[in-house]
Amino acid sequence: MIRSFRRCAVPGLTALALAIALLSLGACGATPKARDTTAMPQTGSRLEVRLVPGPHYTARRGFGPFGYTVQPQAAAWLETVDGRYLGTLFVTEKAKTRRWMAAPARGRPEALPVWEGLRNAEAEVVSAATAKGETRIASSLGSALPPGRYVVMLEVNRSYDWNETYTKSNSGVNGQPSLVYRAEVLTGSAAAEAAFNLVGQGAVDGADGIIHPVDAGITTALALYSAMTVRWLPE
Repeated sequence: MIRSFRRCAVPGLTALALAIALLSLGACGATPKARDTTAMPQTGSRLEVRLVPGPHYTARRGFGPFGYTVQPQAAAWLETVDGRYLGTLFVTEKAKTRRWMAAPARGRPEALPVWEGLRNAEAEVVSAATAKGETRIASSLGSALPPGRYVVMLEVNRSYDWNETYTKSNSGVNGQPSLVYRAEVLTGSAAAEAAFNLVGQGAVDGADGIIHPVDAGITTALALYSAMTVRWLPE
């Protein structure tokens, strides 16, 4: 069973596939530090996260001319292998700006609660609207990281994703809680790829930033994406 734990902050998409080139990484002997994640040209070595929409990627809400399509919110961030937070790589625009449709005054902390618990350590994060087709976003976050093994964390969630356990009455707009995935990738001179593995879920009400164990009530939320991978590309 996955144990609950809290991430400690350290100072500093409808289409067949979504590839997000998240950051350029260079060789350096310095100790990894949290860095600004202002967008930079997508050149040189980089990490590339690929998210392939699954059968429950979208949902249709409303009716007729008032209908609209709901897609997942997502955030990815970089950590050391021992869990030290290095910075946000990418987050969808609504989650970053908190400009939710018909949201309460406090916003929607339940959308991506684990990432929300980390965002206060940032001066700036790379963001983009959930797009149709392939999207690539580069970041200067890893430009001074030395080669080695790193962890990319990914949190995803889609509103109105109700089921028998997470109903409209007990989970509000959110439905099933966010799911958190982890991929460990080796950076260096050779290309490498790793798949994201499910490691927990966020608080359904956004009450905290803890990664909780996945419970048996999670169903369709597991099928927002059919494949999730991260690749290290040396060039």
